[in-house]
Amino acid sequence: MSAILLLLHLLPPTCKGKKTGKMSASDAAGRLIKFMKVGSSMETFLKETGLKQPFLLGVGERSNSIQDFYIILDQKAIPCRMQTPVAAFDELFKAHYAFAVSYDEALSSFFTFIQITVYGIDVGNVKESPRVKEIRARLLHCAV
Repeated sequence: MSAILLLLHLLPPTCKGKKTGKMSASDAAGRLIKFMKVGSSMETFLKETGLKQPFLLGVGERSNSIQDFYIILDQKAIPCRMQTPVAAFDELFKAHYAFAVSYDEALSSFFTFIQITVYGIDVGNVKESPRVKEIRARLLHCAV
């Protein structure tokens, strides 16, 4: 999960819309994954969470020792089949396509990078931010 969150810091949140303040990468990470202690009420957590776009919920004793992952979509918890951070993230990404849900606006650059670079979906047909292009070029050892 650390590598995924590091990538999120390299592709900072986009600020679009009227008078929206700049969002930090840490705030954006909270839109990608949230943590809940074992024994906490899932129902209460889902009621208190106001996020509309899908995100990961990690359940464990501490944030660095997750026991279960869930995809939260429309305030419903869908258990991830595989309980590793990378597999859970893979399922989260694919949930956007399976349920025809757009990316969270703040995570748009991040998910666009994953979509194009990792999954090879719509390469050349999706508008990439300059930062996404730069990181892809550096990763693929090409000139910008």
